[in-house]
Amino acid sequence: MAIRARGRKGNTLVEFTLVGIPVIFLLISIFEMSRGMWMYHTLAHSLKEGVRFAVVRGNDCNVSPSNCAATIGTIARRIRDSAVGMPAGDLINVQFRSSTRTVACTTLESCLSSGTFWPASPPGSTVDRGGAPVTGWVEISAQYRFRSAISMFLPGSRGIVFSPVLLPASSRQAIVH
Repeated sequence: MAIRARGRKGNTLVEFTLVGIPVIFLLISIFEMSRGMWMYHTLAHSLKEGVRFAVVRGNDCNVSPSNCAATIGTIARRIRDSAVGMPAGDLINVQFRSSTRTVACTTLESCLSSGTFWPASPPGSTVDRGGAPVTGWVEISAQYRFRSAISMFLPGSRGIVFSPVLLPASSRQAIVH
């Protein structure tokens, strides 16, 4: 009996190596996929908040620009404040589109200081929609550079950098008076 126990001493280490390492890698991969989905949801939510802010605050920008509370900068700050955990520099290709014009920024960070009034509803383009007049629409789209942390767990990964995955999202809403 003592001879058999001596011959099995390394079995536990070999079995853990064969099973444990792939399971740990699988768990890390699941965590990274979940983090990516969380970032996408956060981006979509922040863009929805920005569109809502633009529609409510920019409703009368064409009528009286002096009373217009919606500028590209204030909308960008609203998006930044709603995008918890996302650096403003990683939100790229930000486009503010309305039924009359489009404003584009390379990053959300570059939009923060803009004083351009937006959105501008076209005068006289009212269409009755379910009893409420629609005077235009607002859409904001952006992409988030998602960088995976999996590379730091790979053996010998010093210097290996994965290219970021671009997560696109957009939100659109009608301007109703």
